[in-house]
Amino acid sequence: MGLRPARTCRTPLGQPWARVSQATPRKSFVKGAPRPRVRQYVMGADKAYELEMDLVADVDVRLRDNALEAARQIANKFLEKNLPLNYYFQLLKYPHYVIREHAALGVAGSDRISKGMKLAFGRPKGRGAGVKKGEPVFRARFMKEDLPIIREALKRAQTKLSGSFKMVSRDISKEEWNIAKGTVAKAFKVKEEEVPKPEAAPSPVPGAPPAGAPTPAMPGLRPEAPAAKPAKT
Repeated sequence: MGLRPARTCRTPLGQPWARVSQATPRKSFVKGAPRPRVRQYVMGADKAYELEMDLVADVDVRLRDNALEAARQIANKFLEKNLPLNYYFQLLKYPHYVIREHAALGVAGSDRISKGMKLAFGRPKGRGAGVKKGEPVFRARFMKEDLPIIREALKRAQTKLSGSFKMVSRDISKEEWNIAKGTVAKAFKVKEEEVPKPEAAPSPVPGAPPAGAPTPAMPGLRPEAPAAKPAKT
């Protein structure tokens, strides 16, 4: 079955189901939890900036990891194209919640087989992050002249997320922790680039001679005589 719509899990209900142990998986309360789809949390370059802008949630919402990854990619690619190594972009939420679904068959007559019980517990199917009202999801640091570009990047990220959000900015040009970073940019490693795979060598034909070996003579034909060496003068 394909991915279910976000409305099935975007409303926070009940106690979060998130007890997963990385050190001792056999002691985890949640068994078989999938890995988060978010590939990177800090992007751009770390240096002193002038402004900081957050994408803040207006309502309580639960965001799936695939939505967070889609929002991160669409915003980061826009910033990489327009502000290379002149921005700092961070995802502030980690998908701790384990989303569970009651699996159902999608074939003819499946209603007789997989009706199940009401409010069934289900099995782990994905990850999500709980966001409360007033909490930031994304954070960007930049120079004052780049404000329109940052607004457009966060606007694009917002289209991939459920719920409503607002942008909150503040001046960080006089903050001590920001000034201490200096003007030399320290770029973060990009984890989205794919390493090109080496081309595989063609498979040898069965019975063919190895590369560089002399070609055998055909039966019934005389082998060619070697070329005569030039006489010394």
